[in-house]
Amino acid sequence: MKQPKMMSLLVDMAGTKKLRASMQQARSIKITINIDADSLSALRETAERTGIPYQRLLNNILKEGLASQRLTEDRLARIEKELARLKKKLVA
Repeated sequence: MKQPKMMSLLVDMAGTKKLRASMQQARSIKITINIDADSLSALRETAERTGIPYQRLLNNILKEGLASQRLTEDRLARIEKELARLKKKLVA
């Protein structure tokens, strides 16, 4: 079969616009990641035990980890701010 030339292909601008709009509204995005076999095995075992699909479980673990990291960073920032305030108070 003969391949068409790129110049002869038509671009469906309206269809492309609709597709991009629907992708932008999507709550989840498909990605490809590399994960070590042991972690994937443990994740799948946990998913089987809990009854949650492993990809959803991975997403939940990721969300919880990021939220925890934000809380830790916020707490550390407050502690550093308080420490700086106390240092100024001691110097004065």
